[in-house]
Amino acid sequence: MTCFLLWGAASCESPLKDFNLVISSDVIKHSATLQVRDAENQPVNNVTIKLLSGDTEDIYNLSGYKDFKLVGDLVTFGVDPKRTPTVENPINFRVEISGAGFLTKVVPVTIADISTGIIPVQLVKPTEIPDGVEVVEEVVDLGSNGTLPVATTITLDAPAGQSESIKVDIALPAGLQFQDENGAVITGGALTANVSSMDVNDPAAVASFPGGTLTAEGVVGPNGETQAGAFNPAATTVIKMSVGGKSVRRFSSPIQVAMTVSPNFVDASTGQPVTAGTELSIYSYDETDPNAVWQYEKNAVVTGSAQTGYSLSFAVDHLTTFVAGNFVASCEPVSRVTFSADWMEEGFTLPVIISVVQYGKILTAGVYSINKDTKTIGLTHVPQGGGVEIAVYTNVGILIDQVPLAACGSATMINIPDPNPEPAVTLQLYVRCPGQTNVITVVPTFQLQYRISGTSTWEYLGVVTDGYIRTSLLKSDGTLYDFRAVWNERVKVVGNHTVQEDNRGTVGVGSGDIIGEHAGDTNLAILTEECNEL
Repeated sequence: MTCFLLWGAASCESPLKDFNLVISSDVIKHSATLQVRDAENQPVNNVTIKLLSGDTEDIYNLSGYKDFKLVGDLVTFGVDPKRTPTVENPINFRVEISGAGFLTKVVPVTIADISTGIIPVQLVKPTEIPDGVEVVEEVVDLGSNGTLPVATTITLDAPAGQSESIKVDIALPAGLQFQDENGAVITGGALTANVSSMDVNDPAAVASFPGGTLTAEGVVGPNGETQAGAFNPAATTVIKMSVGGKSVRRFSSPIQVAMTVSPNFVDASTGQPVTAGTELSIYSYDETDPNAVWQYEKNAVVTGSAQTGYSLSFAVDHLTTFVAGNFVASCEPVSRVTFSADWMEEGFTLPVIISVVQYGKILTAGVYSINKDTKTIGLTHVPQGGGVEIAVYTNVGILIDQVPLAACGSATMINIPDPNPEPAVTLQLYVRCPGQTNVITVVPTFQLQYRISGTSTWEYLGVVTDGYIRTSLLKSDGTLYDFRAVWNERVKVVGNHTVQEDNRGTVGVGSGDIIGEHAGDTNLAILTEECNEL
């Protein structure tokens, strides 16, 4: 106080001498991140991202605008700081992602007050057929009035040797007419029918499932109730038809759809393998409708035997995506998983892949950055019971542990063994604003990816918290790495760098500071802009 009153007196030094300014850059505290790549696991250019439906009023990018774009291969959605989502009352909304030459994808997003990870999104081209997906296309001549002259069956039959027996029969009765969304008969061309199905036990195929995951929210059940949860599919098919280039949506009379049932299917309602007489539910999803939700259609009974194979059939009067199996509701919007490990207290960060598994099927998966400040993470719309387990993998897919989901309302506890952090590598960044002598010791929190120089695929290193990360994934033996940092709406890539066990640096223009050799002017402009906002 004396120094303050005698400000400027020679006998008192400035109260700010040697003071390290501490600033929190995280104005938006709660967010969710999507990683968008193509079928080859590579970034996608010229992607359009927009909020589609749900609770979108308070959703912004991390700079506070309703403008969403990929930064590197990531896009982050943040919540207005005036609003706090919780595990019990999260924010749910849907995002539409589209790009030239790719099929448009609608992705559900959930934000709570704990990390829901980085959710992978795969965009595919219409001509690409993912692993585990089978497709057939047939052209059928119609009469002048758009009527099918003779009964016709369109068959999709997977080649011999497939791990799953996939067969779909679409029986079209003679005299059938094909209608648009308004019920008007379509005439003036041949019928083109495209039928696909997937091996639901193949994660690459499930990426083509609506939303890219077997979990869903807003599912309309048999009694009109709306629930969140996950599908346990026994069989799926997507049926698309057009006449003269015009999309068919309905029929003048019902058609019959028959599908083989996976021999490995376990009924989630009983926990027993499929048998003749098992009753399964049919749900539909109209991918042409951007506001579509899954709708219960009817039940169907499984026929056949273990020797001849199982199947089911049902009648429909409209076209869409169909799934047969179980829908298991979640008992809470966000299920908590809490990790424990001695190495966390030593400041290590470990990226992990977490999958929710039910009877061998991956319901949903995401990438998480685990450290002593992020010990508890959230999994959205996870079904309760029914053989659900949580599997934890390293960032390169090595299984760490797999445990049953805890009871509703309780956190699933998982201990992660020592990841052998020898030698540990520490990265610490500081910032010195242009024209200032003091160092900012709290710099932005950002996502960091890495790869060995000369390779093409970026791997996740983790969240750099306030400029700090300690990891066992980098080697200090002279290996050259490329790094990609994603912060707000910016991305910075540096290449061909070795690391030491202790890596410290100050971003700035002072003596010994780092401003970058290849884009120094740009880096200085960014630094100046951000410093002006402090």
